[in-house]
Amino acid sequence: MSASSNEVRTVSLDKLFNPRSIAIVGVSTKKAIFQVGGRAVFDHLRLHEYPGRIDLVTREPAVIDGVESVTDLAMLEHTPDCVLVSVPADDVFPVVEKALGLGCRSFVVITGGFSESGSDGAARQAKLAELVAAHRGAMLGPNTTGFVNFAERVAMSSTSRISAALAPIGEIGIVVQSGALGSALLEEAARGGIGLSHLISTGNEAVTTLADCVDYLVDDPATRVIALYVEGFRQPDRMLEAARRAHAAGKPIVVYKTGRSDAGRRAAAGHTGALVGARGSYEAAVRQLGWIDVRSIEDLLPVAHYVAQPGAAARTMGIITVSGGFGGCVADALEETGAVSLPTPGPATVERMRNDVPAFLSANNPVDIGGTPFRRPGGFAECLDAFADDPALNAIAVANTPIVPPWGADVAEAVKATHARTGKPVSVIWPSEIFNGEALRDLRAAGTPTFTRVDTFTAAVAGAAALATARDKPSRLLREGRSNSTPSLDVDLETLDEAASKSFLKLAGLPFPAETFVSGMDMAKVREAAETIGYPVTLKGIARGVVHKSEFGLVAVALPDTEALETRAAAMLESADRNNLEFEGFLVAETVRPQAEVIVGLGLDPEFGPTLTFGAGGIYTEIMQDVATRVLPLDEDEVRGMIESCRISRILQGARGRPLLDVDALVAMVSGVAALAPRLGPDFAGLELNPVGVGLAGEGAWPLDASVFKARCSA
Repeated sequence: MSASSNEVRTVSLDKLFNPRSIAIVGVSTKKAIFQVGGRAVFDHLRLHEYPGRIDLVTREPAVIDGVESVTDLAMLEHTPDCVLVSVPADDVFPVVEKALGLGCRSFVVITGGFSESGSDGAARQAKLAELVAAHRGAMLGPNTTGFVNFAERVAMSSTSRISAALAPIGEIGIVVQSGALGSALLEEAARGGIGLSHLISTGNEAVTTLADCVDYLVDDPATRVIALYVEGFRQPDRMLEAARRAHAAGKPIVVYKTGRSDAGRRAAAGHTGALVGARGSYEAAVRQLGWIDVRSIEDLLPVAHYVAQPGAAARTMGIITVSGGFGGCVADALEETGAVSLPTPGPATVERMRNDVPAFLSANNPVDIGGTPFRRPGGFAECLDAFADDPALNAIAVANTPIVPPWGADVAEAVKATHARTGKPVSVIWPSEIFNGEALRDLRAAGTPTFTRVDTFTAAVAGAAALATARDKPSRLLREGRSNSTPSLDVDLETLDEAASKSFLKLAGLPFPAETFVSGMDMAKVREAAETIGYPVTLKGIARGVVHKSEFGLVAVALPDTEALETRAAAMLESADRNNLEFEGFLVAETVRPQAEVIVGLGLDPEFGPTLTFGAGGIYTEIMQDVATRVLPLDEDEVRGMIESCRISRILQGARGRPLLDVDALVAMVSGVAALAPRLGPDFAGLELNPVGVGLAGEGAWPLDASVFKARCSA
């Protein structure tokens, strides 16, 4: 997109999410207890004191809540910044077309009946999207509930939750691919006192997409953290670029993604697809882009709230608790994440606390203070101050069980005061929503990260640590992005046989051991090939469509002489006949002596584009389930780290007195596979090398079998 196009798009998004004037087309004039559509949006804008101008367009002239309507957009005296459309699906196109003709470039279409409703709706949506895009406009929806801009009091949403009090104004911008779920998150924010800057429902994303909304929030000065509920990433390259911009701006992205079951990945060919599964590429992208992945929707906002605070990415933490048992639970959960360490408080800290912490209680970390400090005014506050002043502790967590309400009030006041004085992050884990509700509300009102579940707290701490790691050492994907766009490959895949696959990959520059393919069943040529290569040789039977040849007895390794060669060749032909295989020929290859076998795969994920997979290989690939996936591009250090993340790396590094294997050659070969990613497309949809043999240090690494995947041609 050109610079001028970017400018137009930015203006359109600004007027979409922060309009100074709004026209609502399609407003019911009937009074009802529960309003829907355009009338609900109008009511919500008025309820939350939208400061701009609102114009109403109705079928018949009417006065609604003191606002006189018109019956046609052309009757307005000025061009609105944004038009909200709430008319039947067949009428949306002419309304938008007229608004574009009047100069409007921003739309919210809450009407349903488009791509979510079948082929007719999809065609209707495509026509609408083409119209808006041709004018470089912005359009939320169709089939969206709209959005809320909290700071500017723009409650342009039809969801019924907006008819109640909103969440407080804050620094978290939420984008959801579900309108109803946005209501639930708004409820959670209001209950937890979590401040929001925006809540945006993307709807069908016909024009303005999830990536556009993230881009907008990256540039929005009111937003510090971006929280996403995602059902699918429809624009991999745009989303990756938005993620890079968020990283550069220092704005964390926290994501809850649905689709934990296998949803038909294009990478799902051969062993690697089964190993990667439904979330492999997503989890790789999360790691490389520095996103924070949450596994529970209930964790999305609390985690976002936690990482919004300065200093959230603490390396050390102190736990102060009224219950040794509960403090131990928190400590165990933190230890499992590996995100922070829990150093022992220094002698000066222990001495300051000793007046209020009996000798029989632990003054380690967690420090168990029991109830003693609450028996004198300011006792708990002094203990907390002492703990927070310890230079070994970057952050403090107060772990409470239910305590008597006056003590709860002491905790709330002390936490707020200690944080204000020291600037250190102070969080509270307090499963006492009812008994200590007043203290919890006090803490939330002050913006203190407050949790009622240990697992949510540890998710937040682990997320902050992952974010810090990504900032300290950004991946190549974050540093450079992609130099080429990701091809679209929403088709079935077919597999080339080993001979054809190797021929393709040799031309692409990958090295293989010496080998010869003999078409058909000409044993004289098979013997000649074996003698040329030199015994011992490896013999493979090639049959159409068969990727895993060993399952049919079509692989024989290290055949010592002609007699063994002929015997195994005859057995392969018999197996092919018995299993009704279409036999194509023999592959005669040099026998190499690998000390370990690995698998390497290159695939095209529908959401994140080119991906690389590495793991333990050979006949035990799926049994071992030892695999790592990364989104491309990668540098060699990242390839090496990918290999080291797998259990097979212990063998490669010479575990239990075994000799060191040629890891450098393996890294170079895997990097060569990764370099093929720009060639991915219909004629080359991916590859699998299994096994790749790895020799002793200095001997090399050799692809021993190969499968190339390409798009299946339709008849």
